Amino acid sequence: MAARAEEEEEEEVPHPFFTHMGLPEGVGVYNLRVLGTATRADGSSDGDFAFHFETGLTSRIGLHVRNDRFRTNDKTEAMFQFTAFVSKNGMNGFAPLIEFEFPTRSGASRVNTLAGFTTSLGSSAWAFNQVVHYDPREDMLDGSVALVFRANRFLFPVVEVLGEGGKGQSSVANVLGGIKVRLREGINLGFAYQLPLTNRKEFSSQLAFGPEVGWTR
Repeated sequence: MAARAEEEEEEEVPHPFFTHMGLPEGVGVYNLRVLGTATRADGSSDGDFAFHFETGLTSRIGLHVRNDRFRTNDKTEAMFQFTAFVSKNGMNGFAPLIEFEFPTRSGASRVNTLAGFTTSLGSSAWAFNQVVHYDPREDMLDGSVALVFRANRFLFPVVEVLGEGGKGQSSVANVLGGIKVRLREGINLGFAYQLPLTNRKEFSSQLAFGPEVGWTR
């Protein structure tokens, strides 16, 4: 059984760059994504970094802690994901979520609460993950979808679409294309490029680069 579990773990495709996984990790399974970003806007470039840590607290509850712009974002997210449905192979399912944004830098003074849901579809050759968050205080939605697929044993192309919109303002949407390179079991290195799709934009382009590390205890 242990050998079979190890073989299945090796067959999993990597996580996306920014999109949440649609189902929680297993208990004792951990994943950490760290990205350095170079964002170009108004003719100048700005460096930042992102991190996303996730693990399973129980067989049906997952924890995500992340910040996609640590230097410029004054809040860090802690999200609890509750599996409502999962297929027998553990790759397809649906999970409601609740998220708390905690002040982690000067300028933020209160905890913000969001709700939403995630979904996951996939196999050993590809994985589709989706997430939607709703912020009732700001009456805003943000979300993303991601497709990761296996080109061969070491290369995994990634496509993501990320966006947000709210009452009284036009929507923003970006598309990301990238690749994850498997260096060894549990360690992947990612390279990605992101561009806006809408007239309203937060930046003209963004480069992202960094490792993804997964381990079990």
